[in-house]
Amino acid sequence: MNLENYVLSLLQHKRLYWVLFFCIFLGAIFRIPELEIWLLPKLTPTRYYVVTEYPNHSAEDTDLSVSIPISEMVSSVKSVKRIRSDSEHGKSVVQIDLDFGASVSEFKDQLYQTILEMKDKLPLGVVAPRLLQSGTKERPFIEILIPKRDKKDSTSFDFSLQQLVFQLERISGVNEVRLIGDPKQSSFISLKSKVFDIFPITIRELESQIQLAMRGGSLGKIEGYAKDTELKFSSQIQKQEDLLNFPVDLRDGHSVHLGQLATIFEEKLPNEKLTRLNGKSAVYIAIFTDPSANPLFVSSDVQKKIENFELNFSPIIFFDASNELQIQIKQFVINLVWSLLFAFLFSYLLYRSWIPSFILLVSVVFSLLLFFHLVLFFSISINLLSLGGISVGIGMLFDASNLVVFSIRKKLEKEQISDSISKGIRSVLISLFSSSLTTIVVFIPLLVVPLEWKSFFSDSGICIALLVFCSFVSSFWIVPLVTISFAESFKGADLHLGLDKFLFSKYEESFKGWQNINKKGITSVICVLVFVSFLCFGFDWQIFPKQTNLGLYLQMSPKSNLSLTEELSVVRELQDKIQKINPNGPCLVLPQQRFDKQGQNPNKAIPIQWKLLGLQDLKELESILDEHLSKKKWDWKLEPIESQVSIVLPFLPKDSIIFLHESFDELLKFTNQFKNKTSKLGFDGSFNFSPKQITMEEWSRNQIPIPELMPNEDDLRQRILYRGNQVFLGTIGETKKRDLYLGIDTSDFDSDGIEDSKRIRFKTKTYDSTFIDSLFTYKKQESFTEYHRESGLYYNEWVGDFFSSDSNFFTKETGLSVIQISAKKEICKFYLNLILLLILSFVFIYLALVGIYESFLIPGFYLGISLLYLVVTISFLIILLHEFHLGHYIGLIVLLGLSIDSISLFGERWMEFPKGDPDSKKMELSFRWLVSPILLNSGTTLMGVFPVILFGVPGSEFSQAIALTMFVGIPISVFFVFYIYPVIFQKYLDKII
Repeated sequence: MNLENYVLSLLQHKRLYWVLFFCIFLGAIFRIPELEIWLLPKLTPTRYYVVTEYPNHSAEDTDLSVSIPISEMVSSVKSVKRIRSDSEHGKSVVQIDLDFGASVSEFKDQLYQTILEMKDKLPLGVVAPRLLQSGTKERPFIEILIPKRDKKDSTSFDFSLQQLVFQLERISGVNEVRLIGDPKQSSFISLKSKVFDIFPITIRELESQIQLAMRGGSLGKIEGYAKDTELKFSSQIQKQEDLLNFPVDLRDGHSVHLGQLATIFEEKLPNEKLTRLNGKSAVYIAIFTDPSANPLFVSSDVQKKIENFELNFSPIIFFDASNELQIQIKQFVINLVWSLLFAFLFSYLLYRSWIPSFILLVSVVFSLLLFFHLVLFFSISINLLSLGGISVGIGMLFDASNLVVFSIRKKLEKEQISDSISKGIRSVLISLFSSSLTTIVVFIPLLVVPLEWKSFFSDSGICIALLVFCSFVSSFWIVPLVTISFAESFKGADLHLGLDKFLFSKYEESFKGWQNINKKGITSVICVLVFVSFLCFGFDWQIFPKQTNLGLYLQMSPKSNLSLTEELSVVRELQDKIQKINPNGPCLVLPQQRFDKQGQNPNKAIPIQWKLLGLQDLKELESILDEHLSKKKWDWKLEPIESQVSIVLPFLPKDSIIFLHESFDELLKFTNQFKNKTSKLGFDGSFNFSPKQITMEEWSRNQIPIPELMPNEDDLRQRILYRGNQVFLGTIGETKKRDLYLGIDTSDFDSDGIEDSKRIRFKTKTYDSTFIDSLFTYKKQESFTEYHRESGLYYNEWVGDFFSSDSNFFTKETGLSVIQISAKKEICKFYLNLILLLILSFVFIYLALVGIYESFLIPGFYLGISLLYLVVTISFLIILLHEFHLGHYIGLIVLLGLSIDSISLFGERWMEFPKGDPDSKKMELSFRWLVSPILLNSGTTLMGVFPVILFGVPGSEFSQAIALTMFVGIPISVFFVFYIYPVIFQKYLDKII
């Protein structure tokens, strides 16, 4: 079907086409629930972690008994690029890096099978290994804080709190709801060690007696003549008062009250006292969700539950991971409204009628509807990255429709409605088809060529390409359809010819001035500015833009046995200081480790974490911590709270150097020397871990021929474990349940700890109390809190600046292996790949234009002009921005397609004139035809990307770079159309044709 028949079909069956339009509109409404909305795109994971718990074992034992065997077993799995292990007290983390391009499904199948086989090959006491993909740190989707109420309302508060947790757990997509700091009084049995040693009983026996006394239950059912009877015994310990008089059996016919052996008291747990928001006690609720769940729906459901639930407290949402996505969606709506507003304004100023503006509005609406259906068809998710591409693409929706509307309006001055539409479309068909096709084609290499970053930016590239395609379809369907439906009104929209005459007179003057300017001098100035920008101001080549952090994350761990009272005093003091430097930002304090009922001590300080949202002043916070946290008492570490985009970024290259050695002592010695030398040379950087030295005592049993003196090793073990930590026995209480804990000397907390391990007392087989050194001998050895391995060798990695590895400093060490990673080299490789992709884009564009123009010379001529335009645009980007990354490259790719649009449009107008016509006439007629659509397209595109630049939010740096590149490149493109193209076409077009 040719173009005339197509227009005639629109004219004869316009009602049918309008019905199709409304069917597409209704279909979009009903298919909204099918839209996949994710927080982040689904990226192929290239790093996995095998996490294994080995309770109560040193870092050295964990390394030798757990980390090394797991690493050896994992090394047999195919496609493994690198294996690293991190061993600390009671925990092993094995990091597995996957080869790029490997089959993930095959790798995971083998890895899961290997993990299933690990359990039988690891020592007793090892907890089953867990496989993690996103990292070893857990990050809640939503964090809720609830201020605590007065003790008078504690019963209703506890009930409402448990009901809220129950309701939150029922929300679709929620995996876990974690509660920390909920108000609960706990009971503690603190054994008096000196008194307990007198009686013939062990801790294990006492623990068993107390647990048996807490139990109750049925003895059975007795059948009777009239009624059946069930026998039931009640628990001996039902409330705290029963503990004091509980008789402890001493196995010799005697008993003693528990109150004589221990101090029994009530106290809050440290995790409750140290859960605070802005200096006030609070209850913390963390919600973890399924990554595939719709984040907007989950967030909305959580807020509805909080609002509709009848609470006697006011929950505060401290953090909501969906906020970044919600802000991006709001920005998208702003961009759309902003673009429509300026498109309406520009078109009204041009036509002095509302009909063209209405046509553009309907055309853009249809483009968005078609785009919605294509997004569903290709299973593209709406996420933080794809929204950036959509926001940028919004500004390009008007280009094709603007051009068709203008071309049809030109023909309406002389032709009938059907002829004017067919001729108007035909006059811009080649240029529109070539521009749309080339804009789509330039993204093909980015989406097809296998790159490590492909899955990260593919959604943005696909969205921009689909929006261009939808705009093209809309310009050839909706614009003619609406024009036919409002033909009479549209025909009466006169062009503002006086404006054309005024603009041409100014253009003629400026073009003559341009011809008289020394172009070589201007070129030299631009080259000098580019050179100066590189050398004087510096130019930062990056792979991805630096993301704005949400705040700072502070971890504090007590070095010695600090009391909880001292820790609370330090927390309050720091809270006041932090609030002064971050008065508007919320400050959350939490226990650092997940709550475990085992190992609770009500008087002992515990590791805590601070979440300081909005705080960016790292140096000032470090000075406060140095001033108020004694290095003898505290270890602390600051980390940024990363945005959602930063979390899933592929691994960015950093300047680093890896040291490997088979001896940990030699490695530690060399790394200390290296650190001292780099600090003297003024280099910034740090090692990824700094192990702390500890003393390990290895005890060996003496040969004892007398059976009565045989040591009870279980009692010795319990003495050591119960002294610093409390053991959870169960819950007591009739109406209000409370946890019951058992420990040694808990009430008399000694911050100095055990002075000498040789003075630890325990029981023998005959229940006599003795010191450990009477039956055991020991030897001391040095150990460390952490051990890191790579490929079986101990390693440490320096991240930051360093001197050359060719230095004699490295060669004098024997047995040392050094691996140097240069960020510059990795970035150079990345940009070499991008240059290759750009060349492929030019090849694809050339082939597409050869098919359109049926010529080999014209596409080459057009691409030569486009290449010149890209060189000039890149030069201005270097002068103005002083940085370049993937976002700017995507912007250049988009500008490449737009430049082909303007070149082909100018070429068509220029080649319509006979060869004998003077150049001045060609310039005048070309300018009069092009000035309105070029300015209209450029204005709407600039105004479309302007909100992306102006209203940037954390996480939108990538789309901002695309928009900023277009904002710089489009004015240059307009300058090329009116000042560079005429000169080039005058000199070279006739020779080529």
